[in-house]
Amino acid sequence: MLRYAGPIGHIAVADFGQARAFYEGVLGLEFVRNDGFAIVMRSGQIILRLSVPPEITPVSYSVFGWEVMEIETQVADLTGRGVVFERYGRLGGDQDEAGVWLTPHGDKVAWFKDPFGNLLSLSQHVDP
Repeated sequence: MLRYAGPIGHIAVADFGQARAFYEGVLGLEFVRNDGFAIVMRSGQIILRLSVPPEITPVSYSVFGWEVMEIETQVADLTGRGVVFERYGRLGGDQDEAGVWLTPHGDKVAWFKDPFGNLLSLSQHVDP
């Protein structure tokens, strides 16, 4: 079974150079290689493959996310690097000035987009 297998993420991008600049230069992921089919990045123990499909259709939900400690610090750091965090009116007043949403259970989530419109997220769960 897959219980102990490590996941691999896949994200569609329109341009390898722009993708590497964002995922490595802005988000700080480790560049592993460009295998001709995808740019391979590492985030902790997770492999993330950034590939260029014939077309990209952004969706309204997170395609990839990171579990972080001290989400406010991470949001501030990424904001300083030019990342713009999303605001959602449907969350009411539960999103702070930085864009961090406090859930009814105490978890925290913040969303942002990559240059290709993919919705990404940071989460800090009370009990992961």
